[in-house]
Amino acid sequence: MKVSFIITTKNEEAYIRNTCLSVRAQSSGIEKEIVLVDACSSDNTVEKARDLVDKLIIKESNISQGKNIGAKASSGDILIFLNADVILEKDWLEKALKHLRDVKIGAVHGLIRPMEGSIRARIFTSLWNLFIVFSSKIRKVHTSGESTLAVKRDLFFKIGGFREDLTAFEDIDLGLRLSKITNVKLIRECRAIASLRRFEKEGYLKWGLIWIMIGIYYFLRNTSLLERYPVVR
Repeated sequence: MKVSFIITTKNEEAYIRNTCLSVRAQSSGIEKEIVLVDACSSDNTVEKARDLVDKLIIKESNISQGKNIGAKASSGDILIFLNADVILEKDWLEKALKHLRDVKIGAVHGLIRPMEGSIRARIFTSLWNLFIVFSSKIRKVHTSGESTLAVKRDLFFKIGGFREDLTAFEDIDLGLRLSKITNVKLIRECRAIASLRRFEKEGYLKWGLIWIMIGIYYFLRNTSLLERYPVVR
């Protein structure tokens, strides 16, 4: 079994090396590759990551397009979509594969720890994790990029990958479509350390409300509220 980690970037020079190093630190007994798709960053993202990735693609793209480009360029039996500002706990992959070896399970995802140490960040991620658990129980899976999704390759391409018309909520949309053809399992012991810098910088209330509006718009109109998801620096 081979595992492909697919990372999309746009001006992530401060985070990308730690993300890639966390992937490299996963179980050495498993064949893996890192596919990085960079949307023409204007900073040093590519230079910071070049020596840590196996495949590097530079192409102007939105996040959904970038993920699909990376998936097509990958060669793994398992595809793991990882945000560029997320660090995987050391045994994340080993725990995920234990469940993915079950033929009845087509995809897995986990929970989140905050990278930032503020009280607001800890409270917010606790609430976020509660929502992920609740969504899983009612089979409306919340497979966000921060919680990191691992999916079997054949199933990913069977449903056509990510919807490239979505500039946000593309990860939730993929999880919901996957759940119609396979079991998408929440693995609570699989935790990713996610940066909440957007919330810390621009406000938890502001971005909490924006996410709620994005979700409502998606479920009502089956499309994205935002024409372009803003890059945070």
